[in-house]
Amino acid sequence: MTAQTLRPKLIQLAMYGALALFLVWTLGPVYWMIATSFKSNGQLTTWPPTYIPNPPVLANYIDAFLVRPIPVYFRNSIVVAAISTPLSVGIAALAAFGLARYTFRGQAALLFGILAMRALPVTVIALPLFLVFRTIGLVDNVVGLIVAYTAFNLPFNIWLLNGFFAGISREIEEAAIVDGCTPMGVFLRVLVPLAAPGLVASAIFCLLLAWNEFSFAIILTYTGQSQTLPIAIAGFTSDRGTAFGAAAATGTVAILPILLFAMLIQRYLVQGLTAGAVKG
Repeated sequence: MTAQTLRPKLIQLAMYGALALFLVWTLGPVYWMIATSFKSNGQLTTWPPTYIPNPPVLANYIDAFLVRPIPVYFRNSIVVAAISTPLSVGIAALAAFGLARYTFRGQAALLFGILAMRALPVTVIALPLFLVFRTIGLVDNVVGLIVAYTAFNLPFNIWLLNGFFAGISREIEEAAIVDGCTPMGVFLRVLVPLAAPGLVASAIFCLLLAWNEFSFAIILTYTGQSQTLPIAIAGFTSDRGTAFGAAAATGTVAILPILLFAMLIQRYLVQGLTAGAVKG
């Protein structure tokens, strides 16, 4: 084997090795969480660590779902994510369509300002938001979380979707108007289907934030009737220690809906991340 044929194989081998290390780094914590959820209390504290539960037990799942009100937290997370995601994507799509199709003075500055709003830390706006929500009765309320997540996701969604609508040819829109479509009809019947990859990508980001967000949830809620899964998982740590098994069981269940949703729409997600967001 000559040096010319050996070098590509070494490069390929190095790439596969780097990819394997990246997968271990990424999926290792996920495997450890799932394995921990099936360990008994004795296996949790052994040294060297127990990498494979032997035998696996379901006591942690029973503790999480029967002893603690995890189904209530799970329901709240589903309600908040299922309502705030389409609301945020729908409002952002209308705003992005207007920004992409109508030119006016200060448009670039407005787009930059919208994106800059998303860069604000949650802790900066959480306290003012709490004071406003307390005044209008939205503290410790699922509706309050829906409003907060919808508003917090809007800047990034508008910026993302603006690139998709700007990349759609105006000739398509003009042809639809000639055929008798109203501006709203053009938006719903022509532009929305063409921008579907961007809408899906935007929905994924909204869903991830609504499902995993902790800061707003801990500040705006204080009872189990309105708190979400991140608060429930954090609640397994107290002054008496941490219930690692129950926390791992709850975390394992919490990742399943997001994992299933991502698998169903991964094709659209890849298109969305590579198609319109980089267009200036």
